[in-house]
Amino acid sequence: MNLYFVRHGETEYNKSNFYYGKSDVSINEMGFVQAKKACEMLKNVNFNRAYISEMKRTKQTAKIILGEKKCDIIKDCRLNERNFGEFEGKDYDKIKKLYPENWKAFCEDWKDAVPPGGESFTQFYLKVKDFMDNILKINEDNILIVTHSGIIKSVYCYILDNNLDFFWKFSSKNGDITLIKYEYGNMYIDSISHV
Repeated sequence: MNLYFVRHGETEYNKSNFYYGKSDVSINEMGFVQAKKACEMLKNVNFNRAYISEMKRTKQTAKIILGEKKCDIIKDCRLNERNFGEFEGKDYDKIKKLYPENWKAFCEDWKDAVPPGGESFTQFYLKVKDFMDNILKINEDNILIVTHSGIIKSVYCYILDNNLDFFWKFSSKNGDITLIKYEYGNMYIDSISHV
């Protein structure tokens, strides 16, 4: 089985370095360019199905990638980016100023600290793990998964024996395509392509 993970195209929030996960924003002009490049790179792949998060930025990206291809698009809340609660829509400096204690805890315990009204990384990761456990039960050749940076980097952790510390060892840029293969009970990262 081939799992093609694609990070959604760029948004204005990406350019501003805001924390945002549950904020439902559209891709910008560069995001459309990135999605079209991903479409070109994946033009010869016949997808059996596609999964996206509930956010419009993943839907927009997936529709561009799929173009005229006939493929069911399935929304899955487990593919939503991490909920940063009251940190959403703010940059680092503003968060440090408005929530100094929460920011300190967030920096000291990145796995288990919970932003006000949000979720911890551990809570977030368990949803990703559940999605991956289920996707491996599907018998398909090619699956497209358009999602977010946090999800993709968490999938890398999943592949690397659920070691969450690997989260910070990878980049995931807007439009990136990661091919993950699952063969004979073994999962591995085959390639990571920048658009």
